[in-house]
Amino acid sequence: MGRPLTRLAVLVALAAAAAIYGASLPGRDARACGSGGPFDFDTYELEQYVARYNTAIDLAVEGKAVTSVLSVGGEQVDVRYQGLVKGSRAERTTTADTSLRVPPSIYKSIVWVESNWSNGSGSVPWGGVGPVLRSFDCGYGLGQVTSGMANNSGSPTAKQAVVGTHLLFNIAEGVRILADKWNSAPKYRPIAGNGDPAALEDWYYAIWSYNGFAFSNHPLNPDRDPLRGGGEASPVYHCYDPSAPSYQTTSSGGLMFGYGDFTYPERVYGCMRYPPSTPDGQQGWTPPAQPPPVPGAPKFEVGEVALIRVDDCVNLRPTPGKEQAPKGCLANGMEVTVLGGPVAAEDLVWWNVRSALYGDGWVAESFLVKKSAPAQGPRMWMPQEFAMPNLTIPLVAAAFQPANFEACEDAGFAGGCPAMDFPTSIPEQGVETHTDGTPAANPTAAATFLGSPVLSFAGATEANLVAYVDGVVTSTTVTVKNTGTWIGPFRVRSSVPWLVARHAGDSSTRTVDGGVAIGNETEVVTQKATASKPRVAQAGYESVLLVTLDAATMPTGTHQATLWIEPLLGGGAPFVLTVSATNHGAPKPGTTPTPVQGNRAIAPGLSADR
Repeated sequence: MGRPLTRLAVLVALAAAAAIYGASLPGRDARACGSGGPFDFDTYELEQYVARYNTAIDLAVEGKAVTSVLSVGGEQVDVRYQGLVKGSRAERTTTADTSLRVPPSIYKSIVWVESNWSNGSGSVPWGGVGPVLRSFDCGYGLGQVTSGMANNSGSPTAKQAVVGTHLLFNIAEGVRILADKWNSAPKYRPIAGNGDPAALEDWYYAIWSYNGFAFSNHPLNPDRDPLRGGGEASPVYHCYDPSAPSYQTTSSGGLMFGYGDFTYPERVYGCMRYPPSTPDGQQGWTPPAQPPPVPGAPKFEVGEVALIRVDDCVNLRPTPGKEQAPKGCLANGMEVTVLGGPVAAEDLVWWNVRSALYGDGWVAESFLVKKSAPAQGPRMWMPQEFAMPNLTIPLVAAAFQPANFEACEDAGFAGGCPAMDFPTSIPEQGVETHTDGTPAANPTAAATFLGSPVLSFAGATEANLVAYVDGVVTSTTVTVKNTGTWIGPFRVRSSVPWLVARHAGDSSTRTVDGGVAIGNETEVVTQKATASKPRVAQAGYESVLLVTLDAATMPTGTHQATLWIEPLLGGGAPFVLTVSATNHGAPKPGTTPTPVQGNRAIAPGLSADR
């Protein structure tokens, strides 16, 4: 698959695709951010992110990541796994069972599609601290959590802050949201198959709903190119794996179909089947060693499904050999069923196959590959086999008639769209369900993601801040330290909107609503290694906040205000700063207020639910 794109390039491409895609969806805009606009959170990005995020997701989908409720300033923060219901529409259970897990590969693929396994923004190096990854519609972090993250009060709730700052809580909340989508059937969603949480195929509608249960993600949406699957009856996204049938190129070598050409379920399932290659220096899934082929053993078995692999198309001959005119030309990626063979003719090995388009015939072996061939090389997670909804089967095709979706949408999805229920196991058609082969998580690993943080604070507890008419604004400094271990998340809130905290160098529009302090036992990368620069890291990380005034929104005169910095996890008492603030009037037009220390010595460089 080649070397992966750089972190920043991948995130830029993802953001561009998401923005274009999101702009086409009703309700998918900045209104999801709430009336107060987006929150600004800092977070920590793991350096060995592939192995660690794999483990974190494995824990979360089994309810082993966060197992207790946090209490912060009288608020209860509960991101514990709620479990799953199961069963068909007629036999659906009513009590969620926490022993039933979300298939890990589903959420791993969702996180890849949502964020490329990045918790921080593109400016944050792996192993560094900085702004959390935030989308245009205020999805935060790895899972791009949007539900419950709207800013309607000006300050984040404790839950919003910990989801936006701490990777494990972000993952746990994302898994809860996916589980809620599953549990919303049959009241508000259709059911795939028998509603078996262990069956990958039965998650189709829950996956669709994670991104919004909209017609834009319907496989028969006329805006989607029917050829995007590369000849497969049920398309899946290639996830940039050249071996995938949907990885089709133009004559100039460009991709015919990219991320935005596939529905959300096609993207998620596609990256489950074709996980990204493990980047250099990371540890992911390694395919088991395959025994050497038996000399002379046939490549295929009768009844096996194979795929056509060719640049354009390959002729289906009525008999082995090239003498007779072809019955048709089979396109790259088309599925065929092996009927017999092998037969040697004209220096080639031929197989008798059956195609949906041209019936039975013969194809040279060099143009056939196994459909279930194991992934080559290390992958970020274990590849999974599954069957997408096959719209050539009448029972399935009937469920996906666009009129069924439109009728259900018109009813507000009440009743759960029973006409859209479809079978995922049809033995007489050779259709069966598949399970996730990822091993169970080790519950003791959760402790390594929680650590034992203890926050302390250095700074005055009282301050006089002034906004002068010439645009100069004074500030006071508070340093947040973690004298314990690992990630110490915290929330920042104030009694008035014009008392704000930010870092030196931040833009005047950024205010820190929450952040992290890292224990000294953990290396924090401050400069990533490049061709011209070495990797630079330090022991731990202290968050240095400048508390200042937003003169543009502050009324003139003298006012009293309070700012709180509250630990969200572990030990430490909240920090309370009492401020007497005076605004002498608006600065000159075009002047940017500059925060300074209390003695006026100028400090340069300051700066929805679907």
